[in-house]
Amino acid sequence: MLSSRTLLAALVLTFCGPAPAAARQPPTLFAIARSKNANVVHYDVRLDRAGHLQKGEPVFAYWVLHAEDGRREELTWLERELAYGWSIVSEPHPAGVTLRLTAFPNRSLRIRTDSTGTHRAIVAIAGRDAVLFRIFVQVDGGGLLPRVRYVELSGTDCRTQKVVKERLAP
Repeated sequence: MLSSRTLLAALVLTFCGPAPAAARQPPTLFAIARSKNANVVHYDVRLDRAGHLQKGEPVFAYWVLHAEDGRREELTWLERELAYGWSIVSEPHPAGVTLRLTAFPNRSLRIRTDSTGTHRAIVAIAGRDAVLFRIFVQVDGGGLLPRVRYVELSGTDCRTQKVVKERLAP
């Protein structure tokens, strides 16, 4: 069941890469896509020079505007505050950090660093710990208050390595 805050967030705005190197772009942890258009919000890790999660802001999010020219664009303050932002639950440490997404405050998202230095977003999906790779928001209507039909979480089960999905309806 979606919380009222999750619904508000969705209404207002309707991969795991290789081990990072200092010169490479950080890997995308997961993305949020919507039925409204092809634009997607990507969540990446922010690393220090040693390749560890940055203490103050270990994750950052931005739009990839596929419906236009594919460029990146920063989230607005409103987007960060009401839909696509997060809060830190535990201080970053070498093994990872725990966050809560603004749109999903009832589920903690654990960013973990494995022995190869790869960062993954772990969340409960259908009752299983899974590596999150996508959140999809299906909406009906447009304007300021589109109706959220469902939100679908997709990931890879940490134990079985099979794709797992969970659909959350309002």
